Amino acid sequence: MTKVLITGATGMLGQYALAAAKAEGYDIITFGRPQNDLNNIETIAPFIAQIKPSIVLHLAAQTDVDLCERDPALAARINVLATREVAKATTMVGGWLGYVSTSNVFGAKEQTVYNELDLPDPVNYYGRSKFWGEQMVIQYAPHNHLIVRAGWMIGGGASKDHKFVGKIIAQIRNGASQILAVDDKQGSITAAENLARFLLASAKRGRIGLFHFASKGTVTRFQIACEIAKSLGYSGVVRGVRSNIFPLSAPRATSEGIESIFLSDAAEDIYIGSWNEDLQKYISQF
Repeated sequence: MTKVLITGATGMLGQYALAAAKAEGYDIITFGRPQNDLNNIETIAPFIAQIKPSIVLHLAAQTDVDLCERDPALAARINVLATREVAKATTMVGGWLGYVSTSNVFGAKEQTVYNELDLPDPVNYYGRSKFWGEQMVIQYAPHNHLIVRAGWMIGGGASKDHKFVGKIIAQIRNGASQILAVDDKQGSITAAENLARFLLASAKRGRIGLFHFASKGTVTRFQIACEIAKSLGYSGVVRGVRSNIFPLSAPRATSEGIESIFLSDAAEDIYIGSWNEDLQKYISQF
């Protein structure tokens, strides 16, 4: 039976990947608390060497953008050095490595949309740490890796979604008369469930290289909030605001919009819809 190692299996994307791997009948091993911790870098390679997985989905990361800005050493340890060890060990056992990166590797050029040929130019330490994580994968797993850059991730459902979509739905259900959402920053959304399916399908076929994976079209958080409000019949006011009313440690790019010029039309049809289609599909799960 094919062994699949999933790091970050308790996270949003990890839960979907775990379900997809179970549906495929894989022998699943997880790496994460309480047994292991990416902070303990020296434990990573021995663990992978012991279990010898055929597929490694490296989904664990420090994704708190503002924490990474306040503690770049933490970002480097988790997102760069731990990724290096995962890549080295996966290559050593002859496995295939799927690594999830982020649209946050872009932003300084202030383009509206970035594709796979655009050079990364992150504006914060989170984006920089994920970019250097990509470099670790390229260097230490040169012939057996897939790097996938995702946009603003949506998923988790009613009980586990503590990100933007979940917070807006919670405000509506709690009877808020007004919802504030930023309208001067834009990006792309990525449905975590679709990405998990894409990763498992890519592992099965041995797909390698670098791909962007996000719903079609760029969108602001204000537009997302309006779409949610319309879908749920919200009678209050959704108001667009400037991002500077929410003080944050880390700078944000004006746009983190991404698109793929490498994924085939067939792959897009299976996994990727427009941003409002993918958002509506997710909202219906609540």
